[in-house]
Amino acid sequence: MCNFKSWYFDDNGYVIECAECNHLRVCFGSTMLTLNCIDYRAFYDLVCWKKETHLPVVDQHTKCIVIATPCKSVQIILSEQELNDLYEMLQHADTEMKTQQLLDLFERRDP
Repeated sequence: MCNFKSWYFDDNGYVIECAECNHLRVCFGSTMLTLNCIDYRAFYDLVCWKKETHLPVVDQHTKCIVIATPCKSVQIILSEQELNDLYEMLQHADTEMKTQQLLDLFERRDP
C-alpha cells in the first residue's frame, strides 16, 4: 500500500510521491498521471520547455498546447492559462523536493 508525501496541493491539482514505491502522482484538471522518477523528470522538463518556448495566443483559454506523456497514446491538451498553472504547480513541487533533499543531506551529516 502506498504511503504518500504531498509536494503540492491546491484546487487545480497536486503532486504526491509514494515513499515506498517512489512513484509520483500528478493530478491536474481531469488528468492523473502515475510516473516513475525518470518519467516524472521528463514530464517536468517538457512542461518547462513548453512554457519557455510557447508563443502567446490571442485567447489564453484556447486549448492548443499539446503535452506528451510517457504513454504514447495519451497526450494532454492545455490552454495557455492551464499551461501556466501546471508549470507553477510543478515548479512549486520541484522546489519542495529539492528543499527536502537538502535537509536530508544535513540530517545525514549530524553525528
